[in-house]
Amino acid sequence: MKTLKNGFFQDCRQLIALVQHRRPATLPTALLTAVLESAFPFVNIIFGALILDRLLIGGEGVMALVWWMIGLDFALGCSSRVLRWLCRAEALTADELALGAMTEKCMTMDYQQLETQETMDKKARAEDGCTSRGSFFEFVWGLSELLGHGLTVLYALITVSRLFVSSSLPADANVWVQALNSPWLALAAVVLALAAPLGCVPLTKWANRVNLEWYNINVDGNRRWGTISRIVEDYRQGKDQRTYRISDMLVDKYKRVVDAFCEHAKTFGLRTQAIQSLVAVVNLTTVLIAYLFVGLKAMAGLITVGMVSMQVGAITALAGAVREAVALMGRLDLQRKYLKEYADFLAIPSEKYNGTLPVEKRDDGDYELEFRNVGFRYPNQEQWSLRHISCRLPKGQKLAIVGPNGAGKTTFIKLLCRLYDPTEGEILLNGIDIRKYDYGEYLSLLSVVFQDFKLFSMKLGENVAASMDYNPQQVWACLEKAGMKERTEKMEDGLETDLYQQKEDGVEISGGEAQKLAIARALYKDAPIIILDEPTAALDPVSEYEIYSRFGQMVEGKTSVYISHRMSSCRFCNLIFVFDAGAIIQTGTHEELLNQKEGLYAQLWQAQAQYY
Repeated sequence: MKTLKNGFFQDCRQLIALVQHRRPATLPTALLTAVLESAFPFVNIIFGALILDRLLIGGEGVMALVWWMIGLDFALGCSSRVLRWLCRAEALTADELALGAMTEKCMTMDYQQLETQETMDKKARAEDGCTSRGSFFEFVWGLSELLGHGLTVLYALITVSRLFVSSSLPADANVWVQALNSPWLALAAVVLALAAPLGCVPLTKWANRVNLEWYNINVDGNRRWGTISRIVEDYRQGKDQRTYRISDMLVDKYKRVVDAFCEHAKTFGLRTQAIQSLVAVVNLTTVLIAYLFVGLKAMAGLITVGMVSMQVGAITALAGAVREAVALMGRLDLQRKYLKEYADFLAIPSEKYNGTLPVEKRDDGDYELEFRNVGFRYPNQEQWSLRHISCRLPKGQKLAIVGPNGAGKTTFIKLLCRLYDPTEGEILLNGIDIRKYDYGEYLSLLSVVFQDFKLFSMKLGENVAASMDYNPQQVWACLEKAGMKERTEKMEDGLETDLYQQKEDGVEISGGEAQKLAIARALYKDAPIIILDEPTAALDPVSEYEIYSRFGQMVEGKTSVYISHRMSSCRFCNLIFVFDAGAIIQTGTHEELLNQKEGLYAQLWQAQAQYY
């Protein structure tokens, strides 16, 4: 219990701080709503009892009491409804901001963390905990309801305290009337009404463990179902689905996920229902005993008819509030565990050191990069992807990187872009470790077209500029250099054309056209260092030739790094690095490397040349 208590209140403080940071008015509004709503039932309980007693003795002053009751009901009802609406609006906004914070976290966290399976699992748990399993609105509202139940208990105890006052009895009163008049018996009845819900705490904790176990199982099921759904819904995968007739396999996978879900749901549903039924029976029994006590006391003439109505109402409210508070504590405990997954995801610390040095702004592009004994292993991998890499990237030169698949070429680029930091060694920019530079300023030096580049379902101009605010003339100039200007001019909306069919009027473009746009995006950034990873893989021979012919113009005055499996591209470059098994095994110009007849470069060149 100590661990639960400490964890509960500690996590609640953390989650409340997150809500307050995003929507400061949410919690105060919810708490004020709870104060008013908890008082509302007691207006009717107390005034109803007073009205009933007045009617039994002649009815004097009844209408005044009725008008007071109506006025208070109206005031409390209207106020609480307005506050509830305001609270809901505030809390729902907090939910949206929470999801936005997750998106922002994914975009700003270290790439080397984002790419790991561990982080993806944490993200899936955070999303499930923040949406399908709970929300900040439900959590905040639960806290306010808990306060409301506490106030209800207080109001009810004040009301039932009248039962503890002994009435004057005649000397000949029988024993059972004297017993019913005892304040100790009244206290025992009230304690019994409170004890049953509190005694159900272990059952509630058991139910929470069952629900949490179900949540853990469901996260994996949701991930599997999400994967299948994305495959089915992605129209770009439709050709492969039909060509290879994988519909039967997808249906089978779907049935397995659903069958597993149903089996687990049946088991956990039965457990939960059994626990809830047991709790209900215990609570009902104890409340009936308390009602019996009040009824017997009325039959003995110890309390008035109005007092019976008041005490029955107060005891009902008391038992209900305690019961609901216990159940709510259980739900809040679950919700804070779900939401803690979200909070823990946001709290993932950056493993990458972010320096503070500004990057010198140079108009001459005089930036030299150097790898000094660099080695790298991917997280949780024993094999080195790169080892003992020492080289210089000459400023203003065109560098080609070639080698077989898995040689380490793309990893080399990831390190150069500081998507990962070296496991050993260092990368220098003008003699200074790149980790010491401000990360954003360092990235401003690089324009990159990755092999697996992505365009977005946005306007064409926004894709090229990577911004909503762009220079149209500059975009057109970059499209022309990339060989995409003529195709764009034929589009009805030009630069305002929405890409891809996720939008109603979106235009679907080919892989080659997408690659040209990616090249144009790299050119628009106009960074002094440009990196092209298989930039012509999706282009036809004519388009490839056009890119090559303009290659010198596109990278004029820049340091350029070019990765390609098409060996002919190396003829445009001043220097070539040949990678194999995570190491640089050859360096030189095209002619120099061809003269090394036994070298890997010459072998790769001859292997491709026989097909031309």
